[in-house]
Amino acid sequence: MRFIQEFGFTVKVGEEEAYQQWLIENEAALAASYPEGTRHIGVFVTVYSSEKNAGFYRLFAELDSYAAMDRLAATMKDGSSEFGRLNREANQFGDYSLTAPWSNGLHKAVVDATVIDP
Repeated sequence: MRFIQEFGFTVKVGEEEAYQQWLIENEAALAASYPEGTRHIGVFVTVYSSEKNAGFYRLFAELDSYAAMDRLAATMKDGSSEFGRLNREANQFGDYSLTAPWSNGLHKAVVDATVIDP
């Protein structure tokens, strides 16, 4: 199976350049720290979108199974892992106020999905 997990988020006002610099310095290490069955595709800034409350930044990860979500969660929870450490650093740039735009989506490859005509 193939999935794309999408996290939409907002960076704190005035922290955009610092976040970009953090990614320049750390994105390769972040990608290398992903657990088995997962792959960091990248962090993207939204150029245009019809979604008004999804956040201007998107992190995309590829997963090979539903179980890969559990591996990501367990590795994230472990603050001593490189993945957990880097995500904690990156999270410092996020705006987590209740009014800040965000989103979360899981997309399954059509060839792997159960598709039935109505």
